[in-house]
Amino acid sequence: MQVPKNANFSDLDILVCDDDDMILRIIDHILRQLGVANVHVTQSPKTALRLLKEPARKPFDIFICDWMMAEMSGLDVLRKIRAAGLDVPFIMLTGKTTPDAVGEAAAQGVDAYIAKPFTAEQVAQKIAAVARRAKPHV
Repeated sequence: MQVPKNANFSDLDILVCDDDDMILRIIDHILRQLGVANVHVTQSPKTALRLLKEPARKPFDIFICDWMMAEMSGLDVLRKIRAAGLDVPFIMLTGKTTPDAVGEAAAQGVDAYIAKPFTAEQVAQKIAAVARRAKPHV
């Protein structure tokens, strides 16, 4: 797997939400292979929101969320995060990449997309790009 030059993901704290267990395990595996020390995963958007809003917890550096979930859409999760004043970098994991969908999500504050199907290299590139916002030294 190609990691972007000079990328160091070892101090990143990343939350991933996807209701598809297989995708969740794949993303978790890729992130750990990239050296991300703290990977938190959940299939529940409500649990993800609770974790993101937990006041006693250090904020996550990146949140990766699927768009199409049964409990709540990723776009709804994003709206709730932004309405709560949380500025966590948000990566949308989706197969929905039409210009209208991309525009709608961008208007809500999506920082990046990982289009399904994806490769480990694509995940690494998106993490590197978005992580620089949270931690410029990455």
